[in-house]
Amino acid sequence: MQAKLFGSRISPFVEKVARALQLKRVPFTLVAPRSPADFKRWNPQTRKMPAVEIGAQRLFDSTLILRRLDQLVPEPPFLDRDAAVAARQRFLEDWSDESLYWYAMALRWSDANTEATTTQVVGSISVPAALRPVLKVILRRQIRGQARAQGLARLPLETIVDELGRRFDELLVWLGDRPYFFADRPSVADLALFGQLNALQSGPTPQAERLVAERPHLADYFLRVDTATAERRAESDRPAARGVDLGGAAERCLGQLGRLTPRRPAVHSSTTRRAVRKASSASSREMSASASVSVSSSP
Repeated sequence: MQAKLFGSRISPFVEKVARALQLKRVPFTLVAPRSPADFKRWNPQTRKMPAVEIGAQRLFDSTLILRRLDQLVPEPPFLDRDAAVAARQRFLEDWSDESLYWYAMALRWSDANTEATTTQVVGSISVPAALRPVLKVILRRQIRGQARAQGLARLPLETIVDELGRRFDELLVWLGDRPYFFADRPSVADLALFGQLNALQSGPTPQAERLVAERPHLADYFLRVDTATAERRAESDRPAARGVDLGGAAERCLGQLGRLTPRRPAVHSSTTRRAVRKASSASSREMSASASVSVSSSP
């Protein structure tokens, strides 16, 4: 059996699925988006990544993908055979996807880290150099705006860091002396946590890297999951890239950039300024019309 994984491994949710495929030793090809139309074509329902194609099946949402993958390839199992343990593993997977993710977003898009985060994201997208200032404006308005709308990103940076450290300490209490959460082998909980920890240690958030370094047991755990889920097939994919999740916002950003693509290679400063104003205006209208749309890739 072979699979196609649609999305970019800069997303913690795409990385979660990639690690799941590698743990099951299912060879896969990574198909990265190159245009706004890719999101709609690969996942017409939500236009979010990841999506996985196995045979004639197209699967969406990282949690649902892992569930189906566990049915298709039972070994090694993603959940413990003890129902009580499996319930805790599923609960922690959901907490990682739906709560820890927003701590990461709040930290990445804090005032102290916005510039580094924006630079990292822009560097991961193939756009003409002249349009990168436009993309930076759109990213700051859309992704940072939605992070603040969720609430955590409105808190002072020191509060976000302190709260994230508390969550890490609570995770370590749950981990205890086990190699993985609630069991002796990786589960959906570990795959989900790895995706988020991977993004938090990707560069723009030195505060998170320091928090992990101050907790050697957590750092060892991260490396343990990394080793257990490492790529084992040369043809499956490139090594994991690290970075920030774009998800649905990527489609909107790329779509706006597509409308701004110049006919000539050079874009003079006045043209760029007009493009920025046009993109910013379009972004504001879209944010008002679709405030309920999540920035995240499909968990």
